Amino acid sequence: MNPSSSTPPVSDHSLLQGNTENHSSQHPRPDARDDKARRPRFSLRWKFPLLLGALLLFTVCILSILVLSGIRSNQQQQTEQLLLRQSQLMETRIRQLYLTGTRLDPVLFMQRRGNELAVDLGSSSNMRVILYDNQGELRGDSLPLGWRSDTSSALRYALQGRTAYITEGSNVLYLAPVYGTSGLLGVVQLHVSIADQQAFYRNMLLVCIYTGGIVLSVSFGIGWLYIRRQTKDIRTLMKQAQSISRGHYPEPGQAQPVQRNDELGQLGDGIAEMGSMIQQSMNELEREKSQLQQAVAKLSALEQLQKAFIGNISHELKTPATSIQSYADLLSMYGDDPELVQEASASISSEIRRLIELIEDSIRLSLLEKYDFELHPEPVSLNELVREATERTRGKAVNRDISLHVELDAPVVITADPKHLMHILLNLLDNAVKYNVPQQGWIVVQTEMKQQHVRFRIGSSGPIIPSSQWDMVFEPYTTLSQDRSRTGSGTGLGLPLARRLTERMNGNLSIASSDEHGTFFILDMPL
Repeated sequence: MNPSSSTPPVSDHSLLQGNTENHSSQHPRPDARDDKARRPRFSLRWKFPLLLGALLLFTVCILSILVLSGIRSNQQQQTEQLLLRQSQLMETRIRQLYLTGTRLDPVLFMQRRGNELAVDLGSSSNMRVILYDNQGELRGDSLPLGWRSDTSSALRYALQGRTAYITEGSNVLYLAPVYGTSGLLGVVQLHVSIADQQAFYRNMLLVCIYTGGIVLSVSFGIGWLYIRRQTKDIRTLMKQAQSISRGHYPEPGQAQPVQRNDELGQLGDGIAEMGSMIQQSMNELEREKSQLQQAVAKLSALEQLQKAFIGNISHELKTPATSIQSYADLLSMYGDDPELVQEASASISSEIRRLIELIEDSIRLSLLEKYDFELHPEPVSLNELVREATERTRGKAVNRDISLHVELDAPVVITADPKHLMHILLNLLDNAVKYNVPQQGWIVVQTEMKQQHVRFRIGSSGPIIPSSQWDMVFEPYTTLSQDRSRTGSGTGLGLPLARRLTERMNGNLSIASSDEHGTFFILDMPL
């Protein structure tokens, strides 16, 4: 005896098919505008019951789905077990009849005895039975006049020794192979009705729907009654908060409108306490208002100064940074060009030095404003210091076609901080180049001995500085030009820093004259 093998059923419709429709209700969203009383149109008294009902309905739906799934699975399992048992009994009956009497070919046996067996098996099992031989030819039908469905696809599976079934409406067509001692005898097809099971499933579905509706209605009613009392106290607290917002604060010791021992009662106490604290804060704010007005007046002047500085320093920092970025982009695209590499390296190095000088000037000026700047005085050869400063500036002057003349007095040695003195001279010379007339401009540096000090005269053919602005140019962050796109202009830190350093070394820096003959800065340093 060869046991029959089973495979997943080939079916046009799923067994014990039951369809459930998900009914969902959508509530129109209320208008978001508040009325004059600031009361929301879709209030909490409706939201909470709906939320409670939705949660309970969701729970009922989940339980209903699980119950209905269990029922459907159980019905399917019972039907399959019934058909399996009946097919096994019929296989045994056919095999016994085949083995008794004269041994015939399986096809001939089914041809002679198929119709008789189908009628006999159908009457004993109370099912419609159809028999096929091992070639797939119809050999018997217990209801020969009944409607026959197309089972060719399932029959092919059964002829291969596998079990298959098809579900059509309320009927299940089950096909199972029948084996003899020498192999496959044929295929038995059983018809069974599942109308009762489907009716039971539909009844259970209606029970679940009615239960969900009842649960939703009851939960909504209970939730609405419960939340109604809560929202009444909440509206009372809202009115109290609105009264405080309009400046009507509760009197100390005044009874609270909401007497509760839960969170809403604590909220009412908190609102009353908040009102008292706001009242105290308002009184303190009034006292501080006058003090703030005085501070604002002082900060306003500082703000204007800071805005000017931010504008200048932003432009000054952006210019070299943009140049560095441009050359970096060029190097990334044309890095194999030696001339470009050399030009870019020189420009990037120059712009980085410019950034460093700007940062150092800012730091030095900040330190000079707060602390006594540390000095390291030592003997300094005045003429050598001037020559070094002019040589360091000559390259910039030549690039702009500006002539640089140096007229030195007799050699002299003074006591000063060489680094700071060099910084002052370089700053004055750099300004003379920066603000000069390109092409045919001139710069002159002169030294002159006085009784107890030495005088530096640094003149240039730059623009005229009105005498009313002579002192202004030495104020921090002050520049005479208001053009943000000016080329080579500074941030107003150089001259203020130079004057601060000069004053720390007991010297004096000022403007001697500025007219059509040129602008001359005077630096007096004690011997």
